[in-house]
Amino acid sequence: MKSKAAKLGVVSTICASVILAAGCSDGNNGNKGNNAANQTDPSSANKASTSGGTLSFTVALSANGVDNTKSPIQQEWLKLMEQKMGKKIDIKWDYIPSSDYDQKVKLMIASDNLPDFFATPLFYDTSEMVKNGQILDLTQYKDDMPNYLNYLSQVKNGAAQVTNADGKMYYFKETSLPRFPKDTGMLIQNVSSYRYDLFQQDKIRIPSTLDELYDAAKKLKELYPDKYPINTRWNDLRSLFNANHVVDDIYWDGSQYTYGVFQPGFKEALEFAHKLYDEKLLDPEYLTDTDDTLKQKALNGDNFIWLAQWFTDPGNYTRTAADGKIFAVSLYPDNPKYGKSWQNVANGNTPDLGWATFCINADVKNPEDLIKFIDLQYDPEVIRLITWGQEGQSYTLDKDGNPTFTDEFKNADDPWVVGDKYGIRASKHYSPGLQIAADSKAFVDFAAMDYTYFNGKYEESPIEKSPYLRSLPMPNNDYVPSSYTAPTLQFTQAESQQISEVMTPIKTYILEQESKFVAGKASFADWDKFIAKVKGMGDLDKVLRIYNDAAKRVVSK
Repeated sequence: MKSKAAKLGVVSTICASVILAAGCSDGNNGNKGNNAANQTDPSSANKASTSGGTLSFTVALSANGVDNTKSPIQQEWLKLMEQKMGKKIDIKWDYIPSSDYDQKVKLMIASDNLPDFFATPLFYDTSEMVKNGQILDLTQYKDDMPNYLNYLSQVKNGAAQVTNADGKMYYFKETSLPRFPKDTGMLIQNVSSYRYDLFQQDKIRIPSTLDELYDAAKKLKELYPDKYPINTRWNDLRSLFNANHVVDDIYWDGSQYTYGVFQPGFKEALEFAHKLYDEKLLDPEYLTDTDDTLKQKALNGDNFIWLAQWFTDPGNYTRTAADGKIFAVSLYPDNPKYGKSWQNVANGNTPDLGWATFCINADVKNPEDLIKFIDLQYDPEVIRLITWGQEGQSYTLDKDGNPTFTDEFKNADDPWVVGDKYGIRASKHYSPGLQIAADSKAFVDFAAMDYTYFNGKYEESPIEKSPYLRSLPMPNNDYVPSSYTAPTLQFTQAESQQISEVMTPIKTYILEQESKFVAGKASFADWDKFIAKVKGMGDLDKVLRIYNDAAKRVVSK
């Protein structure tokens, strides 16, 4: 472990201090972690152990403003776990507010101050933790994870998605049971959104193309000159790139991996965004607005169009406003030059793996027992309990033997709030258990009302029950991006390091320049110089070869 000591020793003292300071923050929205009695410093806690018939271990997970240990279903889950494991379970929880989670865990990783089990920061590259010997190699414990391996066997390239090029497995992935039939029903979790009531009042058509979007924004600016008609979530322009069939990064174009920044559609998207910005149609604070400020601007009537938005939030905005404002979701607008806009399509049709990644500390004392415990989270009985609750209380069985929520949920103005009463995963705030697996059909069964505008028609229907979206074939429709069928890549540690060394500074530079081009602080007359600088920052051709060679390895298998 010399490499681990050498890498981590330099930063451990500094990072430990930062962690202590960061731990004093309550985070955004008043979110708090678990109470002090349940908080655990992983460095001082006992490592996972089994003694006296008790399995003890420490956990770090994100929290959404609640104490998950107070969930009634969490208590039932612990009882079920003890029954299945045949021993007492003692878990010391460290719930970190969601807004602070990624940063705090990165500091824990840097200072080697990790709990026994934890979720990594979102989209975090675990290869460095592997190199430093911080996380457990799960490959040798495959006999202890039958449920997980059974699920992976149902996922397209499932094993390839969780192993590296050396065939080693270092993490568990979040999973969710499919919500739609295998070949129909398109799941979109990012959308565009419009103040439908205002568009109706001012007789403005909901746009379906970028040109129509611009025209609508111009009319709104004339009517409301002190407002900025357009904003976007996540501080980015993803919908404009999607309209031009490009990504501002390396992406699968249907036949090979390419770099989107070099494609004409990338420049065209920024030129369009600059036009919006220059004519004061795009909110200049789009790069700094948080989820809270975006919501507040929406409710205050400061913005009317959102280029990108989380699919359920417009409905929540409508219910919160309760004053006649209607926030309708729609598909990203098209650029006819490229055809139908790519949508942010998620796989809701077949078993799949989610975004979240979970690791075990390499120093854990009883890996077999802990892995068996984690594997049980993929047990169908456990998934049903965590997601749906208890039969007869929160759900019943229909004529086909499938769970369906009680009328208490289905008649509620906001069924997610009812879910909070039971503390189940299908709730507004709670994520009981280890937050690993869920049954997504539950989210469709009691889906709250959404206000939708698809295919030229306004409907009040939960988005996941939209007749139009549910009628679309999958994956063969024009909205599905080329990346949907991208090969599942496995990089060696050396390849990952080479990619990181080249792409990390380039990505930082691209983000900076995107905002400058949009704001007019960089001139499109200097575009060739910009591209030349990007090419000079690192060997992008080599990185693309690594990607495409990895794709060939997948195809050859």
